[in-house]
Amino acid sequence: MGINQPTERGLHTMTQMTKRTPGRWRRGLSIAALAAVIALTLVTLGETAGMAHDIGHLHALLVSPTDAGLWIGTHNGLYRSSDEGKTWQPLNIPSDLAAMDFMSFVQDPTNPKVLYVGTHNRGVVRTTDGGQTWAAFSTGLGGPDVHAMAVDGYNPAQPRRLYAFVMDKGLYRILGDLTEWKRVDDGPSNPDVRALQAVNIPTGMGGIFLYAATSEGIFRGPDCF
Repeated sequence: MGINQPTERGLHTMTQMTKRTPGRWRRGLSIAALAAVIALTLVTLGETAGMAHDIGHLHALLVSPTDAGLWIGTHNGLYRSSDEGKTWQPLNIPSDLAAMDFMSFVQDPTNPKVLYVGTHNRGVVRTTDGGQTWAAFSTGLGGPDVHAMAVDGYNPAQPRRLYAFVMDKGLYRILGDLTEWKRVDDGPSNPDVRALQAVNIPTGMGGIFLYAATSEGIFRGPDCF
């Protein structure tokens, strides 16, 4: 079901995942339980941090594996917690980068102070100092509406791969230390991509798999080139 036509480069197919093993269901329940706890915590975000209840609805959550810091992207801004969600601090985004919605996060696997944020109307913004300063990082992107991002830091034999899905434009990628995005392909057959995840499952062709969560389910494609 739901198999894209092969393309000439990049993610040659994005195949919808329809088979589920018991192990995957167990993992899914565990993630769902964790998400429920986090959601309950975030419901009281404004009251806990002593802020007005105007943060807007939530789009993105990042848990830093290095320091357990929490980052959230909302309709109205970015917030960070360094005490397990007890208090939250708004991040100062320059007015020329202030977005309508902050949609997704990724953190550099080699440097936790480097984060990339996909936005609804400003493309990708980046910080290299843990959120103190921000700059645009959208050169080469086909549009400003970036709903999902992912990073592959699993394979030390290959350069880092940073991904961004741009609504109505497709999947884009940056290799290594380059700073210009290159279009890969259209992405999955359902363009309503909500999340991307690079997974350390070898394809047998020198790459890994990229998963896309959409309104019609999960799609998988190999990124080998």
